[in-house]
Amino acid sequence: MSFTEGSVLIDVDVTSPARPKVTTRSTRQGEISRAITGQSADSPLPKTLIESLYALCPQAHLAAFECAMAAAQQKGIPQRSRKVVYEIINEHLRFLAFDACVSVGIKPAEEVRRLGQLRALATVELSKEEPDFDRLDEAIGPAIQTFVTGSSPDQFEALQSLPDFEAWMMHGATAASRLYAQLWETVPCRRHTSVAMLNPRCSLETIEAWVSGDISVSCPLINGTAHQTGALGRCENQPLLDEIAEQYGCGIRAQFVARLIDLMNYWKVRRAPQWTVLAAQTAPHTGLAHVQTARGSLIVRVIVENGMIAGVKTIAPTEWNFASGSCAEQALSMIEFSTQDQWRRDAAWIVTAIDPCVPYQIRFHNDTSDTE
Repeated sequence: MSFTEGSVLIDVDVTSPARPKVTTRSTRQGEISRAITGQSADSPLPKTLIESLYALCPQAHLAAFECAMAAAQQKGIPQRSRKVVYEIINEHLRFLAFDACVSVGIKPAEEVRRLGQLRALATVELSKEEPDFDRLDEAIGPAIQTFVTGSSPDQFEALQSLPDFEAWMMHGATAASRLYAQLWETVPCRRHTSVAMLNPRCSLETIEAWVSGDISVSCPLINGTAHQTGALGRCENQPLLDEIAEQYGCGIRAQFVARLIDLMNYWKVRRAPQWTVLAAQTAPHTGLAHVQTARGSLIVRVIVENGMIAGVKTIAPTEWNFASGSCAEQALSMIEFSTQDQWRRDAAWIVTAIDPCVPYQIRFHNDTSDTE
């Protein structure tokens, strides 16, 4: 059986260059979930597959599966929230300091090797039943200061207002501030999409009603309608985002700034996080878990019957955000087309803001221009 990671396909029909028709979809078909189905509830294989095959957010995937399994069997729900929060912090840190920079063609920080060392440390510690969170704090705090804030994370004040944020950004002392400066300088402001936000605190009963039917794991729609998920959904009522909306009306700036706000919020609550991992039995023999990740909501539904895993359904943030009619489709459709190179450069910022957890491929159709 193949466990290919899959990808996001972005098809661009440029018959009308002023308004290209864009469609997006994920090619993932739930291969890992299908491999887990049919295994004994006591088998170590599911955990092994999840830890080894989910390169990004493995703790979130493992927490979602283990908590859903426990709920399905009416066992105690494992306490996994703190592990998941530390993973979110590390994912945001790496995104702002390295991944986003590389994706949009900006030179990453010179000390980037430290991020690799931090990821290795986090992988080891978070794989333990009782991680040494103090040790992680000692490594993560200075990394946030070096690559993101430029000051102690607990004293970072750039998120208090738009003038404070832009002053920090223009100072350019860190990889993250330079990333935002480049975004402000080079990327056109485009309005927010009209796609509804998936409520990060949505009740499990409501989610059960969505996922118990024939919802597609590769193109999830709620009553035929796409929804988006991400850090932005966890940052409602943030004055800085309200100021950005009023001053610029720019969706991509809001998406990027939400990653920074979310990082700092999770850093503050890391010792006692709330509602990061929710799980319960939602039907006979059925457990449902709703877990937050850096990219948004991860939903896992497990059915256990007669000591066997009878079904697993996993819906990850990438599938929400690149479904038919998604926020990705709407945002990318706002880019006018002149050349393929130009369109790819503009698209890179939008796709990076949404941040799929798999590679993406852009395919052009009906392009009669001479340049690429």
